[in-house]
Amino acid sequence: MKIARKPGTLYCVARTAALSSHANRIRTPSRTETQEERNYMSEPHVVIITGGGQGIGFGIAEVFADHAATIVIADLDQTRADEAAHKLKQQGATDAIGLTCDVANRASVDAMVAVVVERFARVDVLINNAGICPFEHIMEMSAETFQRTIDVNLTGGFHCTQAVAKHMIERGQGGTVVFITSLADHRTGPSQVDYCASKAGAFGCMTGFAVALGPHNINCVGVAPGHVNTPMTEHWWGSDAGKAKIPEIIPMNRLAQPRDIGEACYFAASTGRYCNGITIRVDGGNAAQA
Repeated sequence: MKIARKPGTLYCVARTAALSSHANRIRTPSRTETQEERNYMSEPHVVIITGGGQGIGFGIAEVFADHAATIVIADLDQTRADEAAHKLKQQGATDAIGLTCDVANRASVDAMVAVVVERFARVDVLINNAGICPFEHIMEMSAETFQRTIDVNLTGGFHCTQAVAKHMIERGQGGTVVFITSLADHRTGPSQVDYCASKAGAFGCMTGFAVALGPHNINCVGVAPGHVNTPMTEHWWGSDAGKAKIPEIIPMNRLAQPRDIGEACYFAASTGRYCNGITIRVDGGNAAQA
């Protein structure tokens, strides 16, 4: 059978059929999701969020509450942790509790994890969010201030990850560990040297744990926020000078909200669990600019 050809038009029925068949094969999943993976995705997570009483930590908690997780707010301030937990239960969390914890103190971390395991019998996700930034010039900073930043931002993540991962390995159902890192892990100014050093170390800590824990079906991911609108920064970003700066440094022309960071964390703990040893930048394109 002849097919009438219009000028400039190419008819290739057989090739079209072949391409269509190939496309269907591409859309076919390469494997069936295991029952363990389906259970992990469908059951409410038990999530520990350090420094979760306010700011980015609370924004992360809100996203997990949207997915009916059970949330543990581990914070230095017990009152702030309790208030956050109360709000999260109103926002959809299956359960939420506040616990006092100094992440720089191993005994405090071990005690916090023991309470969580005793009460909920599992920990699915750990978010290493607790952090400080004194904003002191490096030539005027005391050794004690520098060390405290390292103890909280870096060693704290080590303490929490090691303590939680031991439970995850014993339970045998895998899990997720997220380190809240920073764009400052590779660039900084003279008043954030301690912070930069701690976040660069946190990145290295995350990659090391990713390799060590991967065989146990535990993925470790870094989430690096860009400029985020929090109570600590709103005085600057709300000023005329701050507002004018946003389109200059952020291609998406807006600040991140704490929940934006939470969405990246939830992705790493759910559909993105094959991501391991990498950092997700949540910065609106800030770091992509020349």
